[in-house]
Amino acid sequence: MDKLVKRVTVVQGSGDNRQANVVFKSDDDDDDFEGMPGPSLKGIEKAVRHMLKAQVIAAQDAYQRHLDSVEKGGRSWMYDAPGNFMKARRKAMKEMRKSAPFGMPKMKFDDDDDEDDGD
Repeated sequence: MDKLVKRVTVVQGSGDNRQANVVFKSDDDDDDFEGMPGPSLKGIEKAVRHMLKAQVIAAQDAYQRHLDSVEKGGRSWMYDAPGNFMKARRKAMKEMRKSAPFGMPKMKFDDDDDEDDGD
């Protein structure tokens, strides 16, 4: 039988004496089309993985900067917190920009003292 045929049913009789018998039933009873390939999600999965990795890097960097600010003593951690978060976010954006399949715009900041590239 052809792959398009999923099931063959023979109906015998008429009226109240009707009887249906399944003569052929294919092994795979899926409703999807076998000849049609699904969308390739490999690139999207890779981009999502890299974005999650960038978020982890941002969280780790922000936490380390917070610990360094706390070691200074006093209330310096409160004054350093906004800058620490912005620097951690900048580091995460650099990581995301490296891995984005479609390219991400470079973020411009006033104080780019942490930049590794010599622009």
